[in-house]
Formats: sequence, C-alpha cells, structure tokens
Amino acid sequence: MKAVMKKTWFALAMPVLLMPATASLAQSLPDYLRPVGNLSSPYNLLIPNYMESPSISAWEGFNFRPIISYNTIAFDRTRLRDAKGLTVGVSGGYDFRYDHFVLGPTASVSYNFGRGDQSSIDGVAGYKAYADVDGSIGLRVGYIWDRTLIYGAGGYALANTHVKNDVLGLSESKALSGWTAGGGLEYLWSDNNSVRLEYKRVQFSETVFDALPINNNRVKASMDKISIGFVRRF
Repeated sequence: MKAVMKKTWFALAMPVLLMPATASLAQSLPDYLRPVGNLSSPYNLLIPNYMESPSISAWEGFNFRPIISYNTIAFDRTRLRDAKGLTVGVSGGYDFRYDHFVLGPTASVSYNFGRGDQSSIDGVAGYKAYADVDGSIGLRVGYIWDRTLIYGAGGYALANTHVKNDVLGLSESKALSGWTAGGGLEYLWSDNNSVRLEYKRVQFSETVFDALPINNNRVKASMDKISIGFVRRF
C-alpha cells in the first residue's frame, strides 16, 4: 500500500516539477515556434506564433497543396455498386486579389484507392466499376474574412474509369468527362501557410460501356469528394 501511495504522489508531482524546465525550453525556441495565447505550459507549445496577423497580400500568388480525400463514385442507371475510399493527390493554382476578393485558376489530380464491390447484372455476377485517377481544372472565387477565405469553385473534370468482370474475363476503360462545382474554407496562419477544407461535386456525361450487358451499358457517373490539405504559398 505504501509503495502504491509513493508512486501516486510521484506521478502527481512530476508535472509541477517539470513546469520550470518546460517554460525554459519554450523561451529557447525559435521565434516562429514560441508559444502564444492563453494556454498553460506545455500545451501552448503546440500553437505556432502568429501574434501578428498575416498580410492580406499573402492571399496573392502561386499555391501548392498535397491533399487527402474521401471519395464516393456512383454509377447511375446501372446496377453497379458505388466505389468508395480514400484518395491522395495534389492541387495548385494562382490567386489574384482585389480588396477582399480572391479570384484565380486552379487544377488538381488524385489517385483513388476505392474499389466497388462486385455486382450482379441480368443474372451475371462479377461486375465491378471504379475510377483510379481523376482530375479537374477550373476557377475559384472567394471572399477574405480576417484569416479565413470562403470560396466557391467550378470547372471541367475527367476520370479514368474501369468496368470489369473477372468471371467473364471482360475489362474496359474510358475517360469520363463532365463538370465540377463545390466550395470550401481556407485558414491562413502565416504569410506562406494555410489549411484548406473542401467539398466537390462532379457530374460526368453519360457513356456507353460495351463490357456491360446491352440493356444496362449506359453509365452516368457522379462523384462526391471531401478533402483536406495544407497549402504552401509562394
């Protein structure tokens, strides 16, 4: 019992004993890592130093963003099952600013890991559809509110889409094209760094796949994508 009590008191005392050392460490950090805000040590070490607000001109120029997304592709007018899963990719663009408004071109490309489950069509099992690579090019327009950009975006989209039936040995690939529209939020914490959360809807034109039964071979696919990424500005 005494041993347990000693361990308990030691555990409770450790944070108090370490506070001076942690505060000293915080003072020795570079300026861009020094703690700010009202959080107590050591939690304030997790917050970057942005006591001075970034310049509004930081929204201008080139930007690059690695992205991770969750993607759902639906194959309407067929009995093919949805393909869902994670995607990774990159996007980039250039922003022009006029007062508190931002306008500029943007482009992205992603690789999709999601694969649809097998489907049975007209009594034949083994059909599967998915898109492995998709991309878009378009324009975004937004409004700057303090450190946050609220924006909408739209443009032209492509997706390399596959329809397979391993049972019958059938495989066909086509590039689907269509439009994309969406929007998001971007938060700027320094002149060169921000984080972006985005939703995108893609609607592809109807396409015929000969690998499908003739009465179910017209595919009109759509995509819903939610993504997050850290943006580097130049």
